[in-house]
Amino acid sequence: MAGTAGSGGAGSRTARLDERYGRRAPSRGRRRARVAVAAVGGAAVLGWAAWAGPALLLGEGVSTQVVGFSAPTATAVELDFQVTMDPGSRARCDLRALAEDFTTVGWQTVDVGPSDGDVVRRSVEIRTQQPAVSAEVMGCELLADG
Repeated sequence: MAGTAGSGGAGSRTARLDERYGRRAPSRGRRRARVAVAAVGGAAVLGWAAWAGPALLLGEGVSTQVVGFSAPTATAVELDFQVTMDPGSRARCDLRALAEDFTTVGWQTVDVGPSDGDVVRRSVEIRTQQPAVSAEVMGCELLADG
């Protein structure tokens, strides 16, 4: 059976497939370009991971949830919210009141905690420049002890 069309090494089989499907080995310049793009992409991913990693792995340590709000007057809105954080922690939260057209009509920064439990619930009156139809917690950051 020697000398049949099916004989030959793996190299000749690869050569026949390359010829059949029009494949060719990438040029040296193309290989270098691929390596450079992969290196730049890898560096970008590593840089992003170093920048975002601590927050992704550890979390921010504080989360918030709006429980409700009401507008008792034309110049104030009452915001009920809760902050979840480690017991004994303190946080500073920014609160915002919004008008019907979504413009900010009131802003207040409040300190929350420390507390014996994980969840601290607060009710805060935010003074407004005009009637507010909504209120929200823009964010909270943990305060250093001291």
